[in-house]
Amino acid sequence: MTRLRRSIVAPIAAAALFSTVAACGSDSGTNASSSSTADPSGSPSGFPGGGPGGGAPGGGLQTFTAVDLDTDGENASGANTTDVVTAATAFLATLDSDTAAKVSYDFTDNESRQTWSNFPAQQVPRKGVALSDLDDGAKAAAMALVKTMLSAEGYAQVQTIQEADDWLKENSASGTDSFGSDTDYYIAIYGTPSASDSFMVQFGGHHLARNYTYKGTTASITPDFTGTEPKSFTIGSTDVEPMKEKAGTLFDVFDSLSDDQESQAELSGTIDDILMGPGVDSGKFPETQGVAVSGLSTDQQQLVLDAIGAWVDDAAPGVAASLMETYKSQLDQTYIAFANSDTVDGESTYLRIDGPRVWIELVNTRSQSTPNVHYHGVYRDKNDDYGSSNPSA
Repeated sequence: MTRLRRSIVAPIAAAALFSTVAACGSDSGTNASSSSTADPSGSPSGFPGGGPGGGAPGGGLQTFTAVDLDTDGENASGANTTDVVTAATAFLATLDSDTAAKVSYDFTDNESRQTWSNFPAQQVPRKGVALSDLDDGAKAAAMALVKTMLSAEGYAQVQTIQEADDWLKENSASGTDSFGSDTDYYIAIYGTPSASDSFMVQFGGHHLARNYTYKGTTASITPDFTGTEPKSFTIGSTDVEPMKEKAGTLFDVFDSLSDDQESQAELSGTIDDILMGPGVDSGKFPETQGVAVSGLSTDQQQLVLDAIGAWVDDAAPGVAASLMETYKSQLDQTYIAFANSDTVDGESTYLRIDGPRVWIELVNTRSQSTPNVHYHGVYRDKNDDYGSSNPSA
């Protein structure tokens, strides 16, 4: 297989050929109608049919697994919980009573907490309130809360993913009423923001889901979905690539493999989209496959750590450092794998990092909105999604 070094993907010139383009059709492959009870050992991809989804967009269907979401999850330490509480309280203070009621949920409302997706919000309705329904002051306070939860890099990624949705709003023949950085993104808070008691802040929309759960000085930052359509675009004279770091570091890992290592890393069968997406909360991850990181060179192992860090470092620095310490300690038990292709522009290129706790997937997926493939990516912690380590069907 001939691999391509990562490069700047430039769909803009091709996109310019389309005076109008259709809505993001490929997202129908990721859990519009997902089943979280699929058997992870049933097919080469880990799920029957190559993925847990497959429903058509527009149905707004999403199944839920009964999961205990507040047990003894091994949360990361070093959380800036006090700052998040201050920002959340300030945001809630900007809202009238009706809007505050739309934003606020019981922490025990597990089904609502599991309502996140990579679909546009018009196709899979979100909990909480849309940014477009907030006045300027409340919207600024909402984004200040999101910024407090994240690192500078993580917040910049939120902004560029939203900018990609604005690009779709201007360039898509359908979906123009639903795409956009205001109408397509929602915020919700579960529980009362507290320096000691559990609460969760949920922010997301098309190609974005941040689910951050706080408990005292600890935090859980998964499930986390980041994607972008298109891969790159221009704002004025500036090129924007929302997933450049995440995708680039992963491609660096696979570019470094020898032919023998690549052969070990390649999965049989076809994987059409991410496997552990929205609605897949049973804790049943696919069987570990691929090439062991323990067998890679020191330089290659560092590339794997860099790739993990590109996802984890979206969180505020204290939490990110704590998680990276854990994932580094488990590196010898971590595997990398790919399916279909491992090239930058490959059709359905699928890349994976699979450790005792860390799980990262990136896929090139086809759409009807642009003439190029675009990215779907998910990061999950097997022990600590939603702050839990005891998922149960």
